[in-house]
Amino acid sequence: MSTFSLSLFVCLLSFQAFATGFVALGWNASVDPNVVGYKIYYGLASGVYTWSIDVGNVTNAVVSGLTQNTSYYFAAKSCDALGNESDFSGEANITASSPAAMTFSSGTYAGGQFNLCVSGSTNYQCVVQVSTNLTDWVAVQTNTIPFTFVDSNASQFNQCFYRTVNLQ
Repeated sequence: MSTFSLSLFVCLLSFQAFATGFVALGWNASVDPNVVGYKIYYGLASGVYTWSIDVGNVTNAVVSGLTQNTSYYFAAKSCDALGNESDFSGEANITASSPAAMTFSSGTYAGGQFNLCVSGSTNYQCVVQVSTNLTDWVAVQTNTIPFTFVDSNASQFNQCFYRTVNLQ
């Protein structure tokens, strides 16, 4: 007899429109088997990184609390279990955006379906994306806030991760 377990992760975020800026970053995983995580370094001048964030063993992160419409310079380092860090990655220059006011209510899983209510500032368009590994994301629905997303295929996977991406 086999057992079935479904693990779901839903980002439950609430942003105030025009309160602070953010930058969404993504990178390719290191091929080094000793890598256990990554640190993001950033600052207001090229090569001068005033701040850093330990993001763990993921290949994407959102840096928030930035000044809107301000240019930031970002670079990453991989880390091993002893805390040793690699050289800096290539640098990215990105201007911080202001997020739309979005609030995600709790998702529910019942009867083989996952339901996610997306609410917040009306008339903002966003895409719901799904992943089984937090690396490869597939767009499954584009809609205008407020809306409810229903994944009737959720029971086909041992784990599913959901996120929304603002299109404006």
